[in-house]
Amino acid sequence: MADSWPVLRRGSSGPDVKTLQYLLRAAREAWRHLAADGEFGPKTEEIVRAFQDFAGIDVDGIVGPVTWGKLTDGRTIGSTVRKGDHGDFVRAAQTELVKQGYLDRNGVDGDFGPKTDTAVRRFQEAAELHVDGIVGPKTWRQLISRRT
Repeated sequence: MADSWPVLRRGSSGPDVKTLQYLLRAAREAWRHLAADGEFGPKTEEIVRAFQDFAGIDVDGIVGPVTWGKLTDGRTIGSTVRKGDHGDFVRAAQTELVKQGYLDRNGVDGDFGPKTDTAVRRFQEAAELHVDGIVGPKTWRQLISRRT
């Protein structure tokens, strides 16, 4: 049975919030100014609400399974990342790989290079996923929801 998505709201903090912030920053150019500081404050809540409205889902400012799913379903341009990619979607994946213990904290650089590729493949193998080095919907789900 898969672990459940974490539920985040104002006052939450930690690596999952930082991942959320990177995903939101990458989702729309207008949200690039959001700080990826791991603190779910008023600005993060405002942008979560804007994303929920944009995605056509219930607007409550709480990030649960539906919001996580929309952010990582592969339909948001750039949300599926692989070797050679760069940017905040990559930083989000790297943040989760650090949380899971597959990547060194200094590895969050937004560059999906050989170290990130190896970390993704090792994670996929451990999570019993198809090992292809691509962070798509199934890998996102396991990266974010898997308890370390």
